[in-house]
Amino acid sequence: MAKIPDSRGFVLPLVAVLLFSLMLLFTMLLRTAGRLNPVLLKHKADFENFYNAESAMMLHLRGFPSGYYPELPRIQAEGLGPWERICTVGGEADSASGKTEGELCLIAGAEPHLASFSEWANGVSSYRASLEKLVLEEGTESSLYGNRRFFQGEPLMSGVIRDGDLEVDCSDSIRRASFWVEGRSLFRGRAHFDTLRLYSLADVVFQGEVSVDYLELYTQGHFRAEGDVKFRGVAIASSFQIQDRVQGLFPAIVVAHGAGIPWGEITGDAVVDGTVDAPGGLLGVEDAERVQRKLLPAFMGGSRKIWGRL
Repeated sequence: MAKIPDSRGFVLPLVAVLLFSLMLLFTMLLRTAGRLNPVLLKHKADFENFYNAESAMMLHLRGFPSGYYPELPRIQAEGLGPWERICTVGGEADSASGKTEGELCLIAGAEPHLASFSEWANGVSSYRASLEKLVLEEGTESSLYGNRRFFQGEPLMSGVIRDGDLEVDCSDSIRRASFWVEGRSLFRGRAHFDTLRLYSLADVVFQGEVSVDYLELYTQGHFRAEGDVKFRGVAIASSFQIQDRVQGLFPAIVVAHGAGIPWGEITGDAVVDGTVDAPGGLLGVEDAERVQRKLLPAFMGGSRKIWGRL
């Protein structure tokens, strides 16, 4: 009669191998969880910091003073052309020190609404007056007469130009420029401006590869930008024409304020962007359907809205 094999010698090693494998797997899971824990804590802290920063900004827009809620970060708000620049601590968290790093800055303006002619007229008039005052203050030391041409950037370019035109044709990097011009203004070449403020009584033309990180422009004449011009900021003119490959980068807005029905056009591959869902470039207050979707400046009445991040 055949002898039945003893299965105990096979089962015991199998059980031992399974127990050893489970022990290794459990140990690996504990080590993995230990390594992931600081990462998860950092993500949690970053989320809380951003939430607190956002809450502080929303309260600011509702009229609450900075520091009203001590547990929320303080707000720093300042004018940025026709908008408001709001900043607070809202960066990534350092898990070692428990502190937050970086700064969160957003742009706020008026919520989209059907703007009346009086709203636009009053807002533009107020903005025009404040810009002219600022430009005159910055250029008060150099009152110039007759045509002026700049073919080389200067550390500080500013001036009040009477009875003449202004021409800037250079390829330099210019930190700040501010001009009040009685005649026409022409900017061309490859000049790069950190800040350019211009108040003109006649036509203004941007050509070539001129770029402006922050533009404040008001002219009683026509504004034309062509070529590969790039700018952020605001341009207010009696009429305007944006063409070729011109880019108005966020935050950017172009407003026609001329008498009657304001006229303006954006043609070619040119684009003036407010936000993805609310591009800038106002063609005048008569185009009510378009106006309602635009990046409205803070000088407009009504509730304010966060438009985007700087």
